[in-house]
Amino acid sequence: MTETKHEGTIVALIAGYRYAGKSLVLQYLEQAGYSCVDNLPPRLVPDYFARGKKKGGGPWRAAVAVDLEDLVSAEDEAARDTGKSLLSLKGTLAAAGHSCKIVFLEAGETALGDRYAASPARAAGSDAAESARRDAERSALAPARAAADLVLDSSYASPADERDRIVALMEGERSRVETRVEISSFGHKFGIPQGDVVVDVRFIPNPYYVAALRSLSGKDKACADYVLGGEGARGSLAALISLVSAMEPAYALQGRPALRIRIGCTGGRHRSVAMAEALGAALSERGLDIAISHRDLA
Repeated sequence: MTETKHEGTIVALIAGYRYAGKSLVLQYLEQAGYSCVDNLPPRLVPDYFARGKKKGGGPWRAAVAVDLEDLVSAEDEAARDTGKSLLSLKGTLAAAGHSCKIVFLEAGETALGDRYAASPARAAGSDAAESARRDAERSALAPARAAADLVLDSSYASPADERDRIVALMEGERSRVETRVEISSFGHKFGIPQGDVVVDVRFIPNPYYVAALRSLSGKDKACADYVLGGEGARGSLAALISLVSAMEPAYALQGRPALRIRIGCTGGRHRSVAMAEALGAALSERGLDIAISHRDLA
């Protein structure tokens, strides 16, 4: 990775949800040579860098976890605009000659809940109150998330991966992970697997009840033609192609290595296999990285 030279300090402004891992990613950035400060209110950030310059030009690379809780609880509605506050801070630092980007750390509800449960705060609060706090926080920080140059989901990325993507962003490169679309067929009678998108195709007429097709699988052309011959199957396939095509860039932008699509029928031999193969072929033609498997075909 080639380092880009800047006249001023390279500044990563890091915001995000409580328990999303802001302090942890700061530790990893510090190991990468960043000067890091945790929980600094926005109003104090410009002065921090101004004082740093007086002491010797300031740090070459810096990361600041911005504490937005005062803004969230402000009585003045205008003052609660977290996005406007971050963009204003970014502009102030840019005017002082710094190269500045905003990074927002988030995580899914399950991950945030698990981290809260493992924290000392759990003993002093209730799960219901914490859940309500998270809901309010998501709403309050939505403008800050929208203002970010990079959004990272710590449910899927390790702190080291997050550090690498932040460093890439600060050096002027837009970090984009290649997300593989993992398509797998399955049979409902053998259990439902976990996935990002799970689709039930048992509404499609079953080739099992056609004597000439029963011994075939969805990988055989005659069976696949039968499965995909109906209007419902063709429309569902087209909708799946559009859905996955829209999801893949967002997954890649968040650094998720895989988008897992699970397609199920009764036994996992005919309908789900045909749909999985057809979906994979269509997405491959669009240039996506595809992996197809059939859990219950055998």
